[in-house]
Amino acid sequence: MKKYNKKLTGMILCAAMAANVLAGCGAPGDAGQSSQESGAATEAQQAQLQESQETRSAAGSQSAGVPNIRLVSWQTPSDPKTKPVYDAITEFAKAHKSEFTLEHENILGDELKAKIKTDVASNTVPDVFLYWGSGGNSAMLLDADVIIPFDEYLEASTEIKRELFPAESFDRTSAGGTLATIAGGLEYGVWFCNQELFDQYQLELPETLDDMIQVGKVFYDNGIVPFAMGSKGGNPAHEFAAEILGQMPDCQEDFRMINEEYTVDTPNIRKTLEIIETMRENHLFPADTISIGDWNQHFAMYNEGKAAMIYAWTWQLANMSQEMADKTVIIPAPIMPGGTRDTTNFARSGGDMGYVISRNAWEDPNKREAIITLVDYLYSKEIQELVLYSGGGIPSRLDTDIDASRVSTPKLAEVINFAKGKESCPNLPQACPKTECWTDFADGIDELMAGISTPDQVIENINNSLATAKEE
Repeated sequence: MKKYNKKLTGMILCAAMAANVLAGCGAPGDAGQSSQESGAATEAQQAQLQESQETRSAAGSQSAGVPNIRLVSWQTPSDPKTKPVYDAITEFAKAHKSEFTLEHENILGDELKAKIKTDVASNTVPDVFLYWGSGGNSAMLLDADVIIPFDEYLEASTEIKRELFPAESFDRTSAGGTLATIAGGLEYGVWFCNQELFDQYQLELPETLDDMIQVGKVFYDNGIVPFAMGSKGGNPAHEFAAEILGQMPDCQEDFRMINEEYTVDTPNIRKTLEIIETMRENHLFPADTISIGDWNQHFAMYNEGKAAMIYAWTWQLANMSQEMADKTVIIPAPIMPGGTRDTTNFARSGGDMGYVISRNAWEDPNKREAIITLVDYLYSKEIQELVLYSGGGIPSRLDTDIDASRVSTPKLAEVINFAKGKESCPNLPQACPKTECWTDFADGIDELMAGISTPDQVIENINNSLATAKEE
């Protein structure tokens, strides 16, 4: 069994930190992708336990030469949005029972991070598991040789190749130029406004930050949150911070500076943090940005009609009621001070979650072919279409057509038409060269939005973290 290197000490510490953070959270992204409520996680874990027991029983009846493959994903039999995919994977495993048996576990949202860090420390890493491929999340796993560079799998597979996926998406699933995974689905981030609320107070939809501040004062004075955005563990505000930075001139250079020069002290990043501070000072955010932070909470505020505007990603649309969808309009990103991008041609896109493969499992000659067979199916057109039509996920494969008439998720077809083909920009987690740096970055965003730290303090703290990472 391959021994992991000394960098795992940091992962054990991260696991302890994650446990403390998650104690107060319902539960990627970012990835993200979505967090889930803890109740849903409990229900799903109970169903998963029963499924695992059945799988182990089936595995016991197989010959010793048939490997047992452990898969961890967000697909659960209790959620109608993911059940079709979960069931399809189960049926696929049954059809290939002569080749392997499948133990399919479900760990939802950010709890997955704590779970994997604990598994790494105890040397019980799943054979294949869903994870964030961005550098801020996958770098430590790659550095410690916990997972294989995904190109090793792509070279061995006859079914799945890089050419099936958009080349620009690889930046979001790579660390230091090494591909950790390929996104299982793409997402779009767009700005939504509750048109009914704007009409009620006779307000125009905002085109600039100044417009947001002006309409925000009216909403705030009438007990309505102007802009549903919070930050808990950096969620969902890290996507919003990247959205602002993406408007700045030559912003690609800022992402490069983080990853290669180990600094966030650039004019554009400073301007981005100052804009967020200005928005907080003008009461655009909820009063408690931490309690409303994380993905589900901030979207629920908008979905319940308690907020007038939101910046959200397509995977959240499955939670939007049709009644709210009928009230909602999509707008180009309001132009931020110092921004030079034409926001009518700007909509951030991408996906940073995909399946990664354990190094130990990959090097087990009894498991490799089974892993290739399973991962081939996880990236198949069949699964991509199931994710689209049952859960509203946008296929990442270029050869998968989207039938708009079959898209049932509210606003999804409209968002795809609005955002497809527009300019985008990277995300902050993928720009962080080390996992621990992203943790400090997320903490800084939390503190900035809550008014605990200033932009100068945030930059200083993150730069200290980056300096430490550079020395290592």
